[in-house]
Amino acid sequence: KNSQTVDILKRLFRNRSAVLGMIIFMCIIVIALSADMLFAYETQVIKQDIMNRLQGPSSEHWFGTDEMGRDIFARTLYGAKYSLKIGFAASIVSLAVGLVIGAVAGYYGGMIDMILDRISDILSGVPFVVVTTLFQLHLAQKVGIVPSFLFAFVLTGWISMAALTRKQFYRFKSQEFVMAARTLGASDWRLMFKHIFPNAIGTIITSCALVIPGVINSETSMTYLGIVNLSDVFGTTIGTLLSQGNAAVTTAPHAMLWPSIFISLLMISFNLFGNGLRDAFNPSMRGVED
Repeated sequence: KNSQTVDILKRLFRNRSAVLGMIIFMCIIVIALSADMLFAYETQVIKQDIMNRLQGPSSEHWFGTDEMGRDIFARTLYGAKYSLKIGFAASIVSLAVGLVIGAVAGYYGGMIDMILDRISDILSGVPFVVVTTLFQLHLAQKVGIVPSFLFAFVLTGWISMAALTRKQFYRFKSQEFVMAARTLGASDWRLMFKHIFPNAIGTIITSCALVIPGVINSETSMTYLGIVNLSDVFGTTIGTLLSQGNAAVTTAPHAMLWPSIFISLLMISFNLFGNGLRDAFNPSMRGVED
């Protein structure tokens, strides 16, 4: 196992695009998480300064100011921090739920698999925009904007991970090493998570690396479209910055430029790293599009 791990790491670090992607998104995460140390939230992110509205980049305001005179660089870092937190939280919960459901469906098969498959078919047929809108209209008033938003992600976000995990469990559950462990009296849960899951971990990890940017992109899109208003909770997110910058795009394009560059770099870097991770775990998939 150690030699296999070493081979995977060697293949990963020989992939220049994957290393570049990893460096970029690690830098983005570090800078975003250090926002509290670089800027004062109340004075530089929330406080308005109308006299300096829509100012271009300068030594005082590196990315310029928005329509309320607030520093775009500071708001971008804070927005990135909150967008990343939402993205990782929704991804972790969705992946955990999908992993358990996919493992149960793939291992047991039969009626259980059919029922879970039908449920996923029904949920996957409902557009995410519709789910988010309904939850914001009805559930947000009871549990809050952020919990209802995360619940909308989890409700549909587990489907792809469940399908992938189910496929891997179908692939491995009839292998000789699993049959031998079952003969020796291993329980179903031990077979699932001690024998089958470790062999499917490569594909699952790769999927995790590609799911996270998708969640962040969805959050940005919903906030940009105004379906979800996270500015009341966090003060700013990348989607909020894009929405506000869009109103002044003809007179002050920098207000929308920098948040756009951020989300583009984040999406590109995660996908470069995710594809490199896929190639490292499974070299036969190199250059193949999903």
